Amino acid sequence: MRGIVGLLAALLLSIGSAPRAAWAENVLRVVPQADLRVLDPHATQATITRIHALMIYDQLYGLDEKLEPQPEMVASEKVSDDKLTYEFTLRPGLVWDNGQKVTTADVLASLPRAAKQDPMLQVMMKRVAALEAVDDNTFRIRLSKPFPYVEAALAANGAFILRAEDIQAAGAGVLSTTIGDGPFRFVRGEYIPGAKIVYERNRNYVPRDEPANGQAGGKHVYVDKVEFDIIPDLQTRIAALVKGEVDLLDQLPHDGIQSLRSHSDIEVSVISKLGVQAFMRMNTLFPPFNDVRARQALASVIKQSDYLAAAFTDDSSWWRECFAYLGCGTPNESEAGSEPYRTPNYERAKQLLKEAGYNGERVVVLSSHEIPLIGALAEVTADELKKIGVNVELAESDWGTLVVRRAKQEPPERGGWSIFSSSTDVPIIEQPATNILTDTRCDKQNYPGWPCSEKLEAMRTDLIDNPSPAKVTEYNKELWAELPTILLGQYLQPVAWRKVVSGVPHSLTLAFWNIKKQQ
Repeated sequence: MRGIVGLLAALLLSIGSAPRAAWAENVLRVVPQADLRVLDPHATQATITRIHALMIYDQLYGLDEKLEPQPEMVASEKVSDDKLTYEFTLRPGLVWDNGQKVTTADVLASLPRAAKQDPMLQVMMKRVAALEAVDDNTFRIRLSKPFPYVEAALAANGAFILRAEDIQAAGAGVLSTTIGDGPFRFVRGEYIPGAKIVYERNRNYVPRDEPANGQAGGKHVYVDKVEFDIIPDLQTRIAALVKGEVDLLDQLPHDGIQSLRSHSDIEVSVISKLGVQAFMRMNTLFPPFNDVRARQALASVIKQSDYLAAAFTDDSSWWRECFAYLGCGTPNESEAGSEPYRTPNYERAKQLLKEAGYNGERVVVLSSHEIPLIGALAEVTADELKKIGVNVELAESDWGTLVVRRAKQEPPERGGWSIFSSSTDVPIIEQPATNILTDTRCDKQNYPGWPCSEKLEAMRTDLIDNPSPAKVTEYNKELWAELPTILLGQYLQPVAWRKVVSGVPHSLTLAFWNIKKQQ
C-alpha cells in the first residue's frame, strides 16, 4: 500500500512540476540606449520615449521598411475627389489594456496634442478645417487645401493615440498615466527610474493580419516580458551581453564593435541602413545664441570630422561629413551654403562673437555619458568654445535629466541651457515636412532650441507644396545663413544581440514586437 501511495505522490509531483517548467516566462532582456524619464510621447522627441510609446501605444498608420505609410489602427479610408475630405474607420478589436474600447474620441483628443511636438502633424493641422467624429468608429478630416501627406502625417513620429480622459486629466501638463492600446503593457509596479523598465504582453491587443514590415503590419508578441536594464557603463554593458545576462544592446557604442565581433554567438548589425544625423542645438531664446552672429561664430569653429572621430572612433567607414539639412544620400541632398563652414576659422569666430555682444557670460553645454556619443560631442564643443574665449560650463547628467532640462525655456542662470547635441534618423530629416531640425515655426512648440524664422517657415511650406531641386538648394543656403541647427555629420548606428534572439526589425526606431527568443 505504501508503495502505491508513494508512486501516486511521485506521479502527482511530476505532473505538478511539468507545467511550471513549460510555463517559465520568456523574458527578453535589453539594455536601452538611455533611461526613460518622460513617459508622455506627445511631450518630447527623445528616442527612448518613442521606443516606450511603440511598446504600449498604437498609431493610425505605421511606416513600412520603404517608409511608406500603411494602415495600422485604420480599417478603411475614403477620400473625396477634391482631396479635401478624408474619412477613416477604425478596425475592430481595438481596446485599451484595461479592457475599455478605443473610440474616435481618443483620436480627436490625441492628434492636435501630438501636433504641438511633431512638425509633420503641425503642417497638416494648419490645413485642417475640421476634425470630427462621425461615430465611435469613424472620424473625418476636412482640409482647407489639399495636403498629399495625410497618411504619412498620421504615421509621424509623435502621432500616438492616447486615451481621451488621460489627455483631459493632464491638461496643459505632461501625461503621467500609461494605459495603452499597443502590443505591450507598461508594468508600473516594476518601474525603477535609473534601473529597470518592464513591459509585459498586452493580452487585449489584436494584431493586424498582414506580415510585419518595419513599423507596420502585424505586431505579434512572442515573449512574455521585455525588461530594460539601465547600465550606463559601456564595458559593463558589453560584459553583460557576452555573459548572457542581457540579450540585446540598443545603440551599441562604436568602441564596442570589435570586442563583440569576435564572439560567434553575438550578432552586430545596423537596423537603419540610411543612417543617423548628428547635430547641435542652441537655445535661441536667450543670449548669446539668440543672435545669429553667435550661432555663426559657433559654426565657424566646428570641424565635423573631429566630432565624428571623437564620438564614433577613427574608423570612417562608420561615418561621413554631411552638410545637407535634408540628409546626405537622399533625393533632397544639397550642401549649398555650407562653404564658409567647411574649415574652422577661429579669428572669424572671435570677431562674430564680439559683434554679437558676447562679454564672457556663462555658456552651459549639456552633456551625458550615459549615451557615449552625447558626452563625446559635448566635450569637443566645450574645447572648441574655450579656444575662442567663451566661458563654458559642461553640465554633466544622466540622459533622462538632460532631456527634462533641455525642455526648460529658461536662461542658463535659472536652470536652462545654451547648447546640447543629439542625433536623429536621416529618413526623419529627408522631407521638410518631417524635419525637426529645420522646423522654425514661431510658437515655441518646435524642437528644443526653439528657433524662429518666418522666412525659413515660408520656404519650408512652399517646398512641401511645390517641391523642386532648385528650391531645395535655396532652402539649404538659407538654413546655413540662419543656423537653426548646426550639422555635425552622418553615421551608421550598430545594435548587438545574442543569436538566441531573432526577428530584430529593420526600422527607424527599434521595436520589440515580432522578436523571438529561444529558451
